[in-house]
Amino acid sequence: MKKVAVIGGGISGLAALHFLVSRHGADIEPVLLEKENRLGGTIGTDRIDGYVSEWGPNGFLDRVPLTLHLVDELGINDKLAPAESRSGKRFIYAHGRLNEISPSPVKFMTSPLLSVLGRLRLAMEPFVRQKRDWENEESVFDFAARRIGPEAARTLIDPMVSGIFGGDARRLSLASCFPIMVQMEKEYGSLVRALIARMRQAKRAGGKKAGPAGPAGHLTSFAGGLQTLIDTLGTRYAARIRLGHDVTGIFRADGGYAVECANGFAERFDAVICSSPAYAAAAVVAGLDPGVSHILKQIPYTSIAVVCLGYKREQVGHDLDGFGFIIPRFEKKRILGTIWSSSIFPGQAPAGAVQMRTMVGGATDPEAAWMSDQQLLDIVTADLRPMLDITGMPSYVRIYKYERGIPQFVLGHPARMAAMDERLSRLQGLFFNGNAYDGVGL
Repeated sequence: MKKVAVIGGGISGLAALHFLVSRHGADIEPVLLEKENRLGGTIGTDRIDGYVSEWGPNGFLDRVPLTLHLVDELGINDKLAPAESRSGKRFIYAHGRLNEISPSPVKFMTSPLLSVLGRLRLAMEPFVRQKRDWENEESVFDFAARRIGPEAARTLIDPMVSGIFGGDARRLSLASCFPIMVQMEKEYGSLVRALIARMRQAKRAGGKKAGPAGPAGHLTSFAGGLQTLIDTLGTRYAARIRLGHDVTGIFRADGGYAVECANGFAERFDAVICSSPAYAAAAVVAGLDPGVSHILKQIPYTSIAVVCLGYKREQVGHDLDGFGFIIPRFEKKRILGTIWSSSIFPGQAPAGAVQMRTMVGGATDPEAAWMSDQQLLDIVTADLRPMLDITGMPSYVRIYKYERGIPQFVLGHPARMAAMDERLSRLQGLFFNGNAYDGVGL
């Protein structure tokens, strides 16, 4: 029986452990090594005074079949909590007001979100010349400015990238962040033509409509928060999990790998799966392959702070009818955007109250996440007060800070991943998984 070590007890490591046991349990003996004394990584849920607050991700899209398969195999389908239908409404705070992003092309093109010239330039997208030099990597912002115009790129794409990645659209690689957009331009020559074709395909197939970033999907969580998924995996595989095992190095040993921990644990394994963040994995494999370690060190992470606030319903004048809003940088606000948590998942606030979740920091404002809790609270409440017509202070506050929260797929990421794959081809039995390589999210 082959022995496999899984390093890291976040969702990537736990999912890998589940896959090994459920698919190869008769042939493989896996063990998961986690540095901390808890599982989940950035996934965690606080349940306090009727509020349910997520430490990190607030859900997953049901368009991802592997996540739903995992939930099904764990037998916790009955605990799923799909987002309310009204959460499909999204807003952008621009020009001093909240602007709904209408799915109707006619309504969108007549909204005040973009100037008349900006709307005309956006309407010209089908006539923009197709990119030819595909070997020259393009940033998300440069792609958007070329296809839909600089104004639309600043107003629509910049805040979207901040909301998803906490990143700077001018530095992030389009091919790594939104590969579907590269494919759409290559295949159809235009995003508009591609969207029309994809909507027709979805209609014929009876599926969900597609968006420019990929297939559509509904946000889903659990009645008790995402901690439910972590707790279920942790309980099922408790006998195979070693908490408090800080892996310090991986080395070649008798045709396999020796894994050493700070607490003195040392054991040989036939294969190793590194599910820890890239910066942690870089240190672990430094003695095994300095080249792989160097590549991992080149994956930057951005700091981020998440501020969850609870108010009595009557304190908030806005109806909070929707998902929330994002903010372009030209508005000069410190907050990146706000999710109306209790509008998406009503169970995340007690009766007569609302909860909202605001992100601060990111690649364009990295110092923000280092502020004190009081400073963050002051900034967030000051920004939200006029936007949402709020009176008074919140009665519930939870703040989560991450020094290295979200990996950034900056320009050059595809080449780095190709170089890493080439080096790993010579290290049979060593694997990496997680959100630092192919995509963020759950």
